[in-house]
Order: sequence, then structure tokens, then C-alpha cells
Amino acid sequence: MTSGRLLVYLIVVAALISGLGCRRTQRNDDFVPREEVARSALEAYLLPWSAGSKSPDVPDTNPPVSVGDELRLKGRALTGYKILGQVSAEAPVCFAVQLSLNNPPEERRERYVVVGIDPLWVWRYDEYVMITHWCQPMSGSQSPPLKP
Repeated sequence: MTSGRLLVYLIVVAALISGLGCRRTQRNDDFVPREEVARSALEAYLLPWSAGSKSPDVPDTNPPVSVGDELRLKGRALTGYKILGQVSAEAPVCFAVQLSLNNPPEERRERYVVVGIDPLWVWRYDEYVMITHWCQPMSGSQSPPLKP
């Protein structure tokens, strides 16, 4: 091998080795959306539901939005909503939402968590807690009421 080829070979090997050493491990924070992105994902979920859509999918979103919300899966119709703002919770990004539901008619406040980057996931807080703690719903269990 000529000295020129040897030099090129050593440079390539050094670049590969240094590239492997600089690779960063992903952290939980890498999957926390910015507040405005999270709010848009929540809005993209609530708007078609309130317009009468029965599909569990969130149409026309980029990045895609996926949902975990037992209220909607049980066929509860959303007649209105108001995103009250971001609230603290045992979750990275969480919003309080005033929901007006039908089947049966009910006004209630819920918390929604948004996680991920691509896709984004919108979870009702109770379901988010269950999934992050590997829990099964208990008969008759409810989360503590959201304080105004």
C-alpha cells in the first residue's frame, strides 16, 4: 500500500471511529413536542370529533396524530370543547380541556397529554397514566377531579 493510500485509509478509519463515539443516545426529552405543536395536535384531534366524526383516526395531520381516548372509543359524542391551557402533571406536555359530551349529556374537565414527535400521540391523562405504569383499569376507579 502506498503512503498516500495508507493516509486516506487511516483518515477514513479515524472518521468512522470518531463518528461512532459521538453518537448520542436518545432521551425522553427527545420525544417531547413543543407546546404549540402539542396544542395543534390536540386541536386536530378534538375538532373532527366535535364535528361528528366517528373515526378514531385524525385526518390530514403531518406529522400523523394518533389517539388514546376511551371516551371517544365508547361512542361519546363531543358537542363542544375549550382548551383551557397547559397544566402541570406527571407528563411532559398536558392540557386541561372542558368537554361537552352527549350519550349521556355531560360537562367535564379532562386532561390530555401529548407526546412524541413523529407520530404525535394524544392521550387522555387517565389512559396515559395507565399505559406508562402498565396498569389495567380497575372497576369503578376514577382519577381525582381536576381543580379549576
